Amino acid sequence: MTLHSDREYEAELRRLHEQLLLMGARVEDMIAASMRALTQRDSELARRTIDHDHQVNRLEVEIDELCLRILAKRQPVASDLRFITIALKLVTDLERIGDLVVNICERVIELNLEPTLKPYVDLPKMAETVRAMVRDALDAFVAADAARAREVIDRDRTIDAYYAQIFRELLTYMMEDPRNIYRAIRAQSIAKYLERIGDHATNLAEMVVFMVGGKDIRHLGSQEPTGLRTPRGILFLCVANSARSQMAEGWARKLVPPGVRIWSAGSQPASEVNPYAVRVMREAGIDISTQRPKQVSEVPLGDVDTVITLCAEEVCVLPPQGLARLDWALPDPAAVRGSEREIEAAFRKVRDELRDRIQALVAPVSAGEVAPGSLR
Repeated sequence: MTLHSDREYEAELRRLHEQLLLMGARVEDMIAASMRALTQRDSELARRTIDHDHQVNRLEVEIDELCLRILAKRQPVASDLRFITIALKLVTDLERIGDLVVNICERVIELNLEPTLKPYVDLPKMAETVRAMVRDALDAFVAADAARAREVIDRDRTIDAYYAQIFRELLTYMMEDPRNIYRAIRAQSIAKYLERIGDHATNLAEMVVFMVGGKDIRHLGSQEPTGLRTPRGILFLCVANSARSQMAEGWARKLVPPGVRIWSAGSQPASEVNPYAVRVMREAGIDISTQRPKQVSEVPLGDVDTVITLCAEEVCVLPPQGLARLDWALPDPAAVRGSEREIEAAFRKVRDELRDRIQALVAPVSAGEVAPGSLR
């Protein structure tokens, strides 16, 4: 925020700044309280949180009035004008976040009247992620930090992945027993409200980018080139999660840069990792004997931003929506019939192809080059 020789003007801008941060802190607290009300089955806390929305609404009115007064009295230009117009937009998104938290609390009260459907694991994680997005967007606003704001925009994919995972899990509960439908729909509504809060946090971050650099990236933020970025978390998918995806997980743990998290999973996981996969990977100096086949639901999708499918056969597990995706259609070596030598040869061929593809995925990032079609 630019410093001015007019002390009264400076004081008005500082007050606007402080009121915005206060409003942001209030909605952050409301998000946290709504999840405590859900996990602790505390309907009274949910009702108190609903009442706190009046404070957020009052702050919206006060900030709007302050912005209009400054515009009328000071006729700001350049960065000050951007700051004030952005403030008018920020309060709208913050107020909507407050309204969405009220919706969450209303669903919590309804759920608390029923027996618990399931332990709530992903919803609190999703809520903590959106709360962090709101907090980081406001921190970026305070520091005029466009880079931090862009990081918030990138995290919206994580929220979309959480929502897709929660939706699939709740759909399974509804299909298993129609008596679960009432509770599952309300839990799904909470996930949807959290996903919308993530969208509003993304709006906040996009406005910070505009405030700092004067560049409007709305509707463009998620479409900016990602070829130079190393994936944050990679999930390899195939049906049985016993051969191709397990070998891919082993190679990735060895080849990708430190800090990138690696998983593999399948839609119909086998009981164990294929012994031939263990054998040929050991030949390459990689031990995957301690790995195990997993369901997709066992993977923390909130930490995944890139999904790589490995199925060449017609039926393959569907990747979560909202994540970068690569399709590496490789034949299933476990389907090969023949002598032991022929089967081992099939596994070695897929092993070596996976090594080459993972090296190609990582090498352009390390060299600072864009990998054609590397992520989409």
